[in-house]
Amino acid sequence: MIINYHQYFHQRFRDQFEEWLKKSQAHQRSGGNVYIAIQDLRAKNLSHLPPQDYVLFHCALAMTVLVDQVVYTYFQSDYPKFQNLTNYPKIEYSISKINIQPWDIIHSGISLVTLEQFIDFFMAELKTFFSDHEFERLNWQRFKEAVLSDKDCLSGEPGKVLKKILQ
Repeated sequence: MIINYHQYFHQRFRDQFEEWLKKSQAHQRSGGNVYIAIQDLRAKNLSHLPPQDYVLFHCALAMTVLVDQVVYTYFQSDYPKFQNLTNYPKIEYSISKINIQPWDIIHSGISLVTLEQFIDFFMAELKTFFSDHEFERLNWQRFKEAVLSDKDCLSGEPGKVLKKILQ
């Protein structure tokens, strides 16, 4: 079966994310950002996902969290505009105020082949996003350099896949 990652991300992911948000213990902090505990990724909260979307949901969630964290960490002056455009999620360990390592969202049921294909799709989408939106400092090249210099982004097997795609 051929997976259409573009169709999934742009037509189903946001609605699935919003439904998951309703089922979770999401909470708002100052600045208006919504935070969700990683523990809310349990099966009962994801029961609305069709089986074929379960893996894709985790891939999309991990990538949006990773990108959001990179932009927040390395491009603070551009973050408010970026956050307003993307509204990417904030996931934390419990209600600890400690953001998760995005690869913690990826579990053993997700093959590295699927992950690689999704990351490849997502990075191409992100490159287009940066060419369509002008920021003070943030652009594709600077984003890519920030990711490639961040040991957390490149950790584990998912990080190796991301590094291979970006180099």
